[in-house]
Amino acid sequence: MKIIFLNVPGHGHVNPTLALVAELKQRGHHIIYYNNITFAASIQQSGAEFRPYPDPQPTAAALAEKASSLPQVSVWLLEQSQRLLPWLLEELHQESPDLVVFDSICLWGMQAAHLLSIPSVASITTFVTEGVKGVFTWQDGLALAGQAVTALPRLISQRRQLVRTYGPEVFPHSHIFPCIGDTNLVYTSREFQPETDFINDSFHFVGPSIDTAVREPAAFPWDKLENGRPLVYLSLGTIYHNKAAFYRMAFAALASHPAQFVLSAGRQTDITTLGPIPNNFIVRNFVPQLELLPRVDAFITHGGMNSINEGLYFGKPLVVVPQQLEQTINARQVARAGAGIVLGDRPPYGRIHAQELPHALTQVLEDVRYRQAAEAIGQSFRGAGGYRRAADIIEMAGVAQGETGGRLASL
Repeated sequence: MKIIFLNVPGHGHVNPTLALVAELKQRGHHIIYYNNITFAASIQQSGAEFRPYPDPQPTAAALAEKASSLPQVSVWLLEQSQRLLPWLLEELHQESPDLVVFDSICLWGMQAAHLLSIPSVASITTFVTEGVKGVFTWQDGLALAGQAVTALPRLISQRRQLVRTYGPEVFPHSHIFPCIGDTNLVYTSREFQPETDFINDSFHFVGPSIDTAVREPAAFPWDKLENGRPLVYLSLGTIYHNKAAFYRMAFAALASHPAQFVLSAGRQTDITTLGPIPNNFIVRNFVPQLELLPRVDAFITHGGMNSINEGLYFGKPLVVVPQQLEQTINARQVARAGAGIVLGDRPPYGRIHAQELPHALTQVLEDVRYRQAAEAIGQSFRGAGGYRRAADIIEMAGVAQGETGGRLASL
C-alpha cells in the first residue's frame, strides 16, 4: 500500500507514530510522511519518505505558543487548514494513496481525505474526551471561557470561510476536534480511557507505541546512578521545559530528599542559569527517556500524554504537575486510576507550594498501592498490542478499502 501520514509539528504527536511507521515500512508498505522540516531526521529514521509542508510551514514554536489555550490552538489549526488544504488536495490527487493517516488535530488531513473519499485512519495521541462527563471543573470552565472570548470571533470566521470554499462537507462531524477517520487508533488502553458514548467500533485502543530503536539516542552518565536509594526522574516535556523557576523550586524542595534525581531540563535550557545543583541531582538537557524509565522508582512529570503513557508502561508511579488544561485532564485520570498524585491542577495550572512536591513524592514511593496501580495500567498497555497491532489495523483498513473500491472523488 501507499500510505500518506499527515501530522502537526509536535513531538507528542509525532513520536507515537514512529514505531508504527517503521513497522509498516518493514512490512513492505510505501510511507510518505508530511511535517515541518525539523522532524525530517526522526521521520526518515523510521523508514518513511519525508516531505515538508509548503512554506511558510507550521512550526513547533507556533504550536507551543498556543498550547496553553485550547481556543487559540483551535484557531491556529483552522488557519493552517485554510492555507494547507488547497495544496494538500492537489498533492493527494497526484499521489493517489491507498490510505491517509492523520493526527487527530491535523484538521487539513481529515478534511482532504474526506473531501476526496480516501479511506482514512486517525492517529489519536490523547484521551478521547468528547462526551466524557466531569472532564472540567468550574474553575477550568471559567479559565476556558476567558480564553474563548478573544478566540471565538476568529474561530467562527475561519470556519465560515472554509465552508464557503469547500461546502459544509469540509466539516463532516458536528465537532471539529478530535478529527476522526474511518478507523481510529488511540495510543492508550481501553481500561485507561475515560468512559464515553462517543467511542464506537471504529476506535481501536492499541496502547503506547514504544520502540527505543526509532527514538533519538542520547549519551547519559549511567555510572553516576547510585544503588541503594530511590531513583526519580523529573521532566516537563518538550514544550514546557523552559520553566527555570520550577527547576529551582525542585532543587530547593528535594535537595534533602533521600532519593537521587535525574532532571531533563530541555534542549534550549541553559543549565548554568539554574543556579547551584544539589548533590542528589543529575541534570542534562536531554536524556534517553525510554532507557531511563525502567530504572526509576517514580516519575515527576508535566502530564503530557506521551510522558504519562511511557511512565505507566514501565509501571512507574507518577507525580503530575500539569502546565495546561489537556495535561490536567490526563493528570486527573492518573489519580482516578490510583497510579499517582496530581498537584497544581487548578488555574493557573502548575502553580504549587514547594513543600507539596516532596510530600507527594514520598507518598508515591512509600505507598505500594501507587506502584501496583501503575503496574496494572502498564500491563493493560502491553496487552493492547502497541505499534504491531496498530499496523495490523491499518493493513485491515487498507484491505477494506480495496474491497470497496475506494477512489479519489472529484471536487
